[in-house]
Amino acid sequence: MTTAPTALPAKRLLVVDDEEGPRESLNMIFCDDFDVTIARSGEEAIEFSKEAPFEVVITDIRMRGMSGIDVLREVKKIDAHTEVIVLTAYETLATARQAISLGASEYLKKPFDLDHIQKVVDCCYENYLFTTQRETVIRQNVNAAKNNFLEIVRHELNTPMNGILGFIDLLQDTQLDEEQHDFVATIRDCSLTYFEHVQDILTYAKLSMGESELSELSFNPATMLLKLINEATTAGQVGIQTEIPEDLPQYVCGCEHETRIVLRKLLQNAVKFSSEGDVRVAVQFARTAVDSEIRLSFEVCDTGPGIDPEYLEGGKLFDAFSQGDSSLSRTHEGLGLGLALCKSVSDQLGGSLVVESELGKGSQFTFSVVLHEEEA
Repeated sequence: MTTAPTALPAKRLLVVDDEEGPRESLNMIFCDDFDVTIARSGEEAIEFSKEAPFEVVITDIRMRGMSGIDVLREVKKIDAHTEVIVLTAYETLATARQAISLGASEYLKKPFDLDHIQKVVDCCYENYLFTTQRETVIRQNVNAAKNNFLEIVRHELNTPMNGILGFIDLLQDTQLDEEQHDFVATIRDCSLTYFEHVQDILTYAKLSMGESELSELSFNPATMLLKLINEATTAGQVGIQTEIPEDLPQYVCGCEHETRIVLRKLLQNAVKFSSEGDVRVAVQFARTAVDSEIRLSFEVCDTGPGIDPEYLEGGKLFDAFSQGDSSLSRTHEGLGLGLALCKSVSDQLGGSLVVESELGKGSQFTFSVVLHEEEA
């Protein structure tokens, strides 16, 4: 069996000139080796570049409307890697200096030599490939080093913390009076909080780097949610009311671990900020047009103080290490990382996280994600 050769990506060249003769000449020279786009003005060239940046741009200096210098400046804003060759029939030292200072790769005088301009364009294209590929390799190496560092940090912090928690459990089984039991319980709670903060920071860091890998598995959404609710009610004094439809699919396939992270954080937040009244958790689902695909939505409503509209409108609520109100940060412990982590995970899953809030009445967070229904 013969495998068809993989098509190489097109080499894209933009020619910018308000005169037809030079445009057509350059098109004829390069059309066999490049995917040539013709722009009849600087303005048109910028529109083409915004649609998809070019590897190489050849532009005349003097044109009606936007000049070649302006084209150079704007093209570099769109993609700093684009190689720009400037042509002119009116060469001046000042213009040449300006073009080079703005990042022009070459400054050529009309009429141009055929062999020379072909060599210049080929050289510019090779420079473009070298620069972009080098940056990709550097970025990959940096991310790999960061990821390795995070794994080392995770191990070095988790190991002693697991030891601390283990000895705390042993200490609780010894002969302690009531006050000592309370002290040990407080130490355990503080240790667990610290442990969770470390996990949140490391998880958020990996998500921000794009290094977190997703894995799908089959799980029962109702069971998962009820376990998380049990955890949240054990940790706090607030009751949680649940609304789970009877016809909710028993098994779905998706990123269970990541879905669990978002729901756990939303429940923790709701319990933490609800000093009076109960937390309400409602589940809704709808089948999409795709076979076996469902959109699962979790609504988590608290009876807390609500969120300042400034944080809602400006998107500050989902910024890392930020809380909805500075006064709350003094009365409620936390890094202000929970909602930022929820948003990052939701985005990675291709889901959505929407918040509605009213000061003095509370907030509702709705997390939606697409999963695949499985037969029980």
